[in-house]
Amino acid sequence: MSTAPTARERWNERYDEASFEPFPAAASEWLDEHDAILRELRGTGGERRALDVACGDGRNARRLAELGYAVDAVDVSDVAIGRLRAAAAEMGLDVCGQVLDLEHDPLPAGPYDVVVCMNYLQRDLFGALRDALAPAGLLLCETFARAHVDDLGRTFNPAYVLERNELLHAFGGLHVRHYREGAAARRGEERGVASIVAQRLDA
Repeated sequence: MSTAPTARERWNERYDEASFEPFPAAASEWLDEHDAILRELRGTGGERRALDVACGDGRNARRLAELGYAVDAVDVSDVAIGRLRAAAAEMGLDVCGQVLDLEHDPLPAGPYDVVVCMNYLQRDLFGALRDALAPAGLLLCETFARAHVDDLGRTFNPAYVLERNELLHAFGGLHVRHYREGAAARRGEERGVASIVAQRLDA
């Protein structure tokens, strides 16, 4: 009897395709919308660290590195990370790729000034994402929400869909600077997403 492929096997198959492009120039729209506060935080001096969780093709890691952050980019796919490491060296990007299975492995040691988690939902990781932040650190998250199914009529695995207002209340103790939920243009198509920018204010 055949067994179901692991998450690593599934994503390796996807990223092993010839069309895979490490570090595409276009970052996530939610990240770009908050370019000003990312620049403001980076401009306060000293080395600034960022973490890109479930980084995939590295588009957000690239943007953070271009803004001057030292970036740790983690993903379950060793194929993706291998290609990102080679491309980072070639492009001169300050991005350190790490293979991590986030369902079993802890996040890299923080603290981080910026933590980014896009299009990835693992609810038991919420606390670790919050705790990885340095004082005044920013957390930017966005992924599929009920609007994708209820408003746009799309079919999607319910395990990976946020309930209404779930993301808004997911990071207790952080100051929510921006929150949005509903249909939004993403990568050339309409998706139903929940999006948050939250900041650690305690020391």
